[in-house]
Amino acid sequence: MAVFWGRTKILFCVSLVVLIWMNVCMRQVSCGPDVTAQMQKVKERILKNYDRYIRPTNGTNTTDVHTAFIPRQIIELDEEHSLFTVDSFLFMSWLDPRLQWNTTDYMGYFQLPASMLWVPDISVYNSHSQKVNPTNEVLLAFDAQGNVWWVPPIQTVTSCPTDSSSVDKVLCEIRMGSWMHDGWAIDFHHSDWLILDEFENINPHWELIEEEATIVRNVTYYECCPEPYLSIVASLPMRRRPVPAITATRVSCILVMLLTLSLFWLPPDSSKKILLGGFLFFSLSVLLVFLGRSITSPVLLSFAVSFVQTTMYLVVLTVLLQIFIVIKIASLSGPSRPPPAVTHLLTGPLGKYACLRSPVSEDASLDRVQLKEDSSTGESLTVRDEWKLFAAAIDRALFVIMGLSWLPFTICSCKL
Repeated sequence: MAVFWGRTKILFCVSLVVLIWMNVCMRQVSCGPDVTAQMQKVKERILKNYDRYIRPTNGTNTTDVHTAFIPRQIIELDEEHSLFTVDSFLFMSWLDPRLQWNTTDYMGYFQLPASMLWVPDISVYNSHSQKVNPTNEVLLAFDAQGNVWWVPPIQTVTSCPTDSSSVDKVLCEIRMGSWMHDGWAIDFHHSDWLILDEFENINPHWELIEEEATIVRNVTYYECCPEPYLSIVASLPMRRRPVPAITATRVSCILVMLLTLSLFWLPPDSSKKILLGGFLFFSLSVLLVFLGRSITSPVLLSFAVSFVQTTMYLVVLTVLLQIFIVIKIASLSGPSRPPPAVTHLLTGPLGKYACLRSPVSEDASLDRVQLKEDSSTGESLTVRDEWKLFAAAIDRALFVIMGLSWLPFTICSCKL
């Protein structure tokens, strides 16, 4: 019995200590500061007579705003309409003395919607969207000293004209500034470098050349007004990525180019030349349809179509040259011959360096230039031979023209 009462006494004492400890803790909590009540009290006091349409000043008439443009991702580069869409952050910081309070009333900072306080009217000057001010409705933060921080995400749609002389590189600019205030009212202090820590260079068609991206602060004066007008210009150079459609187009065009060049080295009276010309014309027609469906860039499409059309014109010209000069004119009876000066020039050194084959027969392997060296006159050449020699010389000239016209395409295709 004594043992039972002893245990009961111990249990009672322990329970009493626990109850006393819980009571003390609850009293300490209830006696501590009510943070919610403090925040409510401070907020009501600082916003009681606050007018968000009045610009904050700190002893001067100028409001200093510190800004930083932080690109996040290239959304789209529409070459057809010359529009550039980029997703980014716009960091802004300024001092608003009306938001100050005593730290003994509340230790911390506030987060309020931007619609409740004054914010800079920063807008995109070269915007092509319906919203001139692209900033979203996000919270801003401020501390007891009145320092305000605001980092809204923005998606800008600006103009970005493409240069027809360069199909693989464009320079896009984003111009920002105050829509209504001059430099004496709002002074923008921007960093001298573009912050790319948050940027993701993952656009499938274009990539940002990060080492060439810049941002500058421009000051402009107009004749009408003495005050300066400030703007922030972010220059974003873009380079086209080598997409599979462009690679397939480049390989097809180069193969057709080599096959077309071989057309000019066939003998003028060869039946294989007409067959190869017809095959090339059909291949170029198919390639033209493929280009129209696979390439979305208007500049690159125009460049590729011009290349294919030029090739088609030269192929048709070569086939017509064989038909009308070799088959028709050379087969006419009578004294009609090419000019003697031209024949003399083609059977001389020029014909030797141009690798003109003997026009006597398609199977002949001797060069007529060698025969010319053994003969002092050109009487050994028949009328048909002279016209075939003339047609072969035109083929060589077209070969040179074709090679020179394709040189820009070859250089450009290596860059893509």
